[in-house]
Amino acid sequence: AQEDEITSSDLSYFEAAVAGYKTRDRRLKAKPVQFYAMGDAPYSNTEKLNLPVQIANLDPNVEFAVHLGDMQDRVSTCVPEPYDDLAKDLKKSKVPILITPGDNCYYDCANWKEGFQYWSDALGQTLDANWDMKFNIRRQPVRPENFAITHNRVLFIGIHTLWARKIKDQKHWNMVENQNINWTKNQLKNFAHSGKVDAVVIFTHSYSRKTLYKKYWEFLSDEAETLELPFLYLQGDAHRFNQDTPFRAKNILRTVVDRGGISDPLLVVVDTSKKNPFIFEHRALSGKY
Repeated sequence: AQEDEITSSDLSYFEAAVAGYKTRDRRLKAKPVQFYAMGDAPYSNTEKLNLPVQIANLDPNVEFAVHLGDMQDRVSTCVPEPYDDLAKDLKKSKVPILITPGDNCYYDCANWKEGFQYWSDALGQTLDANWDMKFNIRRQPVRPENFAITHNRVLFIGIHTLWARKIKDQKHWNMVENQNINWTKNQLKNFAHSGKVDAVVIFTHSYSRKTLYKKYWEFLSDEAETLELPFLYLQGDAHRFNQDTPFRAKNILRTVVDRGGISDPLLVVVDTSKKNPFIFEHRALSGKY
């Protein structure tokens, strides 16, 4: 899927918002965290051939990678094979890979409940056992595709958001939004409000816009303003790299990753010793881009 247009890249509001935060001594003690981010791929047969090359060339010294949803182009007839094929490719990675669902993954299927079952069976938490990880992955019991990691004083939270032209089941949509809020609230309470982290990264597929996720939008803005920590909201869906600050809390930097068919995975470094702790590097991995 592809959401509507977003504003041009502008970090000035974010940089101004975090400039006044006091640098804490503990920030200097935490090592930077490096991870890759990708999304919205593979769509075409060419991309299906290129993805294993990208995965094979991931730097094994990077802590993990995350796929931000939409592992196939929009289709109405969904079958298990694309999910299973992607799982096989991801499991070949030397770097642990986490994944969030997107609307192309299942919501655009004629039978979206069946599509989500395909996604969960092949790409859900069963992937975790494939790697010996440096950190523990926490999963939300009622929504196990939602995850959280605390590593080097950074809190990473994965949540389930979609872009939808039409909501198919409003009651279910509201339930997922409330579960996203509860999961994020619980992680922030246990790790951010208690002073155990110095930055927060949200992984998800789509923007929690007011029109689709008003409660989450307001909730995350309130939390970010209260905590006075730098937040990164990292998403796919819009297909082109961009950065802006659409949340009310301007210490939330939204960053969109390029679609996998036009760029290799993005390297992200979180260095909490810096005023702006989020660093982004486009490195060639496949020789295609």
